[in-house]
Amino acid sequence: MKKYLAILLSFILIIFICFFSLNIFLKTSFNKSFYSLPNLVGMTLEQINKIESIDKVSIVVAGSDFSELPTGTIFRQNPSPNKIVKQGRTLRVWLSKGKDDYTMPDFTNKNLIEVSAKLQKDGIKIKKVSYTTSNLPYNTVLASTPSVRQTTQKNKGVSLLLSNSNSVASIEVPDTIGFTFEEATYELISKGLIVGEVKEKVVPDLEKGIVIETTNIGETVPLGTIINMIVSY
Repeated sequence: MKKYLAILLSFILIIFICFFSLNIFLKTSFNKSFYSLPNLVGMTLEQINKIESIDKVSIVVAGSDFSELPTGTIFRQNPSPNKIVKQGRTLRVWLSKGKDDYTMPDFTNKNLIEVSAKLQKDGIKIKKVSYTTSNLPYNTVLASTPSVRQTTQKNKGVSLLLSNSNSVASIEVPDTIGFTFEEATYELISKGLIVGEVKEKVVPDLEKGIVIETTNIGETVPLGTIINMIVSY
């Protein structure tokens, strides 16, 4: 009887040891292979780089857009927070450009080059330019849509009504491919052209913010022509 009891206790002990060992193995294996994603929303890239375990995933900035969060902070991530993923997984984040609200300044009687530079600085594109006969110098702003002090959204862009003249000046569109976005913007604006839609495209091994495509390169166009660009991201 005692012999059978000893065998039974030994069997139970072996099962307990196996179960305990299995739990340790699973926990160790889980910690080595899987990762619970933290909530990065509201943080900057500098802040997330200070998270000790963040090197278990690969962070990729997938884009940027307007949001209610401050400029430069993460407003979206994919996969979502607290999701269990395999270590080494790519975690995509989107950076905020800040709020989208914009109150239209009074650009009346100002030159297009000055106005274009101001709108570019504020992160707003000029979506349409129209002309009408006026005694004011060529490319002087007569009106805008939205109108002065009207609130709109930055991503909707603005339209300008400009003064025309009998002889419309023209310019050859410079080749700004390979320029930084800031250099290209200055070059275009200084020649009386308008920076229009700016798209971003991921280009491996190319630093962020380099112009890779523009419209109308080498063409002779009227001053005030809208030039669209694609820059590396």
